[in-house]
Amino acid sequence: MLTLSDPLPKVNEAILSTSRIGLIEVYRFDCRFMESGLAGNCRDCNCGLLKLSSHGVNGWAEYVVPSTKPYADIVRWTSIFLKLKGLSVSEAAGYVRSHAAAWGPVRTDIAAAALADLTARLLDPSAEHDREGAAFERPRLIDRSQAYCSF
Repeated sequence: MLTLSDPLPKVNEAILSTSRIGLIEVYRFDCRFMESGLAGNCRDCNCGLLKLSSHGVNGWAEYVVPSTKPYADIVRWTSIFLKLKGLSVSEAAGYVRSHAAAWGPVRTDIAAAALADLTARLLDPSAEHDREGAAFERPRLIDRSQAYCSF
């Protein structure tokens, strides 16, 4: 048992600095697929998921963006996430923060949310999480996707 005078274990920091992002996937869906989690009307929007993976652990972020030209090409719009591949989770979080102005608030928020989810899962793999199970298996997600890209 730890007492108040004992230093906190550094295990968590080690996990975040050694776990590298190995796979990045982006799925775009018909917004009706994600309706249960969305508030309001999203007829004129693009909806999807960003998935960041590190050693079999996945971090997820949902996104809803306007259906406008900058968001039309999923590969072009999400290619900035490629810069995160190979970085440790802690390095990726710093990279996202330092490039927030260039990335814009939408992509920054999406990446930060996926990294936060990945961090939570790495730090506490036994915790219950929403994004597990059959509904979030790759074949099912791809079958329901309008567009998909992987880096």
